[in-house]
Amino acid sequence: MTQLTKHSRKLKAKTAREWNKKMLEQGKVQRISLQLATDIAQEFDAICAELGVARPQAIKTLCELYRATHSH
Repeated sequence: MTQLTKHSRKLKAKTAREWNKKMLEQGKVQRISLQLATDIAQEFDAICAELGVARPQAIKTLCELYRATHSH
């Protein structure tokens, strides 16, 4: 794995912040905040790790699974 310099890390973080701000302004993404019991949050993170996905992708997968099993 390549080590980033301090300058590169700052630049990467700045670019990410700008991209996130732009996506929020365009209505392409939304922020949500969840507060969960510790055991539920840990279980969710364990499932994410097992699937090899980040939390947003796991939520997307959960929504898709729900729609697939509850469609009329």
